[in-house]
Amino acid sequence: MAPAPGDRRTASVTRDLGYTGAVSRRLLFSVVALLAACDGVDAPPDGGMSPWSQTTPLPTPRLEPGVAALGQRIAVLGGFDRSEREGLRITSDVVVFDPVRQAWEQVTNAPVEWTHANLAGVSTTLYLLGGLEGIDFRARGESFALDVPQPGAGWRALAPMPAGLERGAAAVVISPPNIFLLGGASSTEAVATNLVYDLTENTWTRLPDLPAPRSHAAAMRMIDGTLIIAGGLAGLDGADAYDDVWALPPGASQWEQRTARMAVARGGCAYGVVASQLVCAGGEAGREALTLVESYDPIQDEWTRHPDLPEPRAGTPGAAVGTRLYVPGGASRLVFDPTSTVFVFSYLETLAR
Repeated sequence: MAPAPGDRRTASVTRDLGYTGAVSRRLLFSVVALLAACDGVDAPPDGGMSPWSQTTPLPTPRLEPGVAALGQRIAVLGGFDRSEREGLRITSDVVVFDPVRQAWEQVTNAPVEWTHANLAGVSTTLYLLGGLEGIDFRARGESFALDVPQPGAGWRALAPMPAGLERGAAAVVISPPNIFLLGGASSTEAVATNLVYDLTENTWTRLPDLPAPRSHAAAMRMIDGTLIIAGGLAGLDGADAYDDVWALPPGASQWEQRTARMAVARGGCAYGVVASQLVCAGGEAGREALTLVESYDPIQDEWTRHPDLPEPRAGTPGAAVGTRLYVPGGASRLVFDPTSTVFVFSYLETLAR
């Protein structure tokens, strides 16, 4: 989507995100089914049902919001809530989805209007740790927390990111008492730096840099503490995407490359950890939004292909609760046209196929 000559606003918009074994299948299914039962998720009936379904739409469309699991719920913060033809607008609204009631609830608005927010949920508290401001995507490092269950609670300020390391569009990994921000985007480029926020000390520290700058990546933490990062964008759009996987074991001074590679180099997929697998759905590559869905097994170092999304989706980071990955909002093409659709991926269905 080429910007009109001399149109600074359009140019600033279009440069972002391409808007231009050892365990049998039966045993694994039984284990995940038991986990699902604990999470209040019904096991699927026999047969080849699709792992994809839709649930209650967002109250308003969202594109490039922050998305996080909040206990057994899903929180969506900020992002664009109007298309370019409607006059782009960034909202401060925060909504929370309860899968049991199949309903959205509005909570206290964020103190900022950002896209690409680095959002994390720990117990019943939301952490907003930087993001991108305005349609020219200026990186911000201010940080805030909200205790969601408290009636009338407001956002409280936290220690900001170190000066010069502000970012949005980072891969967010939660492992209390730490929240990891891996890579991301500054105001002008993708970054290779990594930050760790300590919940108890309200302090920031750094981890070893990534081997190369990347934004919009997917990430997870293994049970032994090893951090995994996969895919992502080398810049601020989909023109140059990665298909590689890197690992940082505890105490290591540099990242180690894994052998497995994604089926397609891409960034910006909706991702989450389900049954110790990093599930990556949709995203972007070149000038296309994708339907591709695959999961990474960090123990076996291999990717597994799953049934595609019902339609292409990019521009939402997603979040996992129990054995399900939620993909709220985003866009079906690499244009500024936010949707309110919420797709749900059930990992149990893939095991039953």
